[in-house]
Amino acid sequence: MRTAVILAARKEYDSKTPYPLMPLDDGSCLIQRTIDNLLELDFNKIFLVVGFCAQAFEQYASQCVQIIRNDDYAFTASMGSLAVVAPLVSEDFLLIEGDVFYEKKVLKTLCESSYANCLSLTEESGNGDEAFAETKNGFVTKISKDRHRIVKFAGEMLGITKLSLSTFRRMMELWKESNNPYVNYEYVLFDVTDAIERPYVMFPNLIWGDVDCRSDYEKLINDTALRLRRKENPFDRANLLEYLGNIFSEQDVSSVAIEQIGGMSNKNFKVTFNNKEYVLRVPGNGSEGMVERKNEECNSMLGCEMGVNPAILYFDSETGVKLAEFISNAETLNSATIQRTDNLKTVTDILKRLHNSSVRLNNEFNVFHEIIRYEQLMELVGARMYEGWQKVRKAIFDLESYLNELGIILKPCHNDLVPENFIKDECGKVYLIDWEYSGMNDPMSDLAAMLLEANFTEENVDFVLNRYFDGDIPANTKLKITIYQILLDYLWAIWTVVKEAKGDDFGTYGRDRYYRAIENLKKINRI
Repeated sequence: MRTAVILAARKEYDSKTPYPLMPLDDGSCLIQRTIDNLLELDFNKIFLVVGFCAQAFEQYASQCVQIIRNDDYAFTASMGSLAVVAPLVSEDFLLIEGDVFYEKKVLKTLCESSYANCLSLTEESGNGDEAFAETKNGFVTKISKDRHRIVKFAGEMLGITKLSLSTFRRMMELWKESNNPYVNYEYVLFDVTDAIERPYVMFPNLIWGDVDCRSDYEKLINDTALRLRRKENPFDRANLLEYLGNIFSEQDVSSVAIEQIGGMSNKNFKVTFNNKEYVLRVPGNGSEGMVERKNEECNSMLGCEMGVNPAILYFDSETGVKLAEFISNAETLNSATIQRTDNLKTVTDILKRLHNSSVRLNNEFNVFHEIIRYEQLMELVGARMYEGWQKVRKAIFDLESYLNELGIILKPCHNDLVPENFIKDECGKVYLIDWEYSGMNDPMSDLAAMLLEANFTEENVDFVLNRYFDGDIPANTKLKITIYQILLDYLWAIWTVVKEAKGDDFGTYGRDRYYRAIENLKKINRI
């Protein structure tokens, strides 16, 4: 299979330039990236279907890339664009939506699939335009953009599909009979196939996104693309082997298999050695002074004893290098999947169990002390905080006495409750990982972080609070949560400034948090 079809004809309603042509952080664009990925896999017959601003795509025409126009792009949807290549396609092909950003491995995996048709799925993204999927026994049985029609969420379609020529011909026959020019190709595909003809590959924890509007594009360039660039950066295998050599000191690790699996603060790698799988954590740029590794080691082990943290097999408190049990076939929760009812119940119960335990963590996490410490690090590396921070800083520290008036209670807390720190194994058990910032703190700070980082809906905020407090929510709980969200936004904004001064790039992440803190200060009349 050396044929691919890229659909990029759609009219944009909030941009004069098609989003597939808008620049990414590295100077390329979605179309260029997809074409480069295909050429790298030796595709030599690439049909790029265009419509809106068609002339702008002509620069990509080459011996391997043919530009095909859908002159009816304004009056048709994706099936109408796919139909224009029917006379040109003579073999099985990859069908790729031009507004999708994804990891290279998606194309490679689909190419290597032995199935004639093969769909690609990942976890629900929460982007608002998802094509949800139901599956059974390895096949996709239903898709819908209406979540009310899905009984059991299995994932979301990526917009990248391997199609057999025979299936495509059946789709074309149905298209000729259709009186709906706005039908999308996915629904035509489902109408001409049985479930057994719709196998899929699941890509868990994939870094990806699609761009349907300006906010999608801003998220792509300021977050998604940066995360993928960090993940795809080459790493020094020799250094990793040296770490592993220290861990497995009496064994030859030269043939170990190493695969990078992401990480924001740190670099994480899946390690396969002697038929066993592990996660190797190597601290990233600017970690020195930010994390007290001896506290992390002690607290992480206490988390293991409670059964909420996967087993840790090696921890070097000097370097921060850690080797932990790898959870096979695990799902990393995200801002969408954490808000499913079953997951909401589980993660809330984990926090109740942690907070109400008799465990005494090795240290206290005081957000005001942490802010001062990060400010010292910021000064040390010669970085500057965002505009107007002196005024904001005063309002931030005025919150300390306000919190004391409302009442603070210290309990064991995780203090870094991004949804990605919850991982779910294939049996449904959820673990809480990465205890770098753990310590004794007010549990409302943990709840504030979880609700903030995943952008919980108001309904889900109420669900969590009712479950956490068994229906008896104390007065001022939501006010305290808002205060802690302000403090955490300000703290992680400084964290970002320090990390970027040491070479990382987090796009608008730090500024977004800083300005959100200011907006919330205004809401509670503190600035």
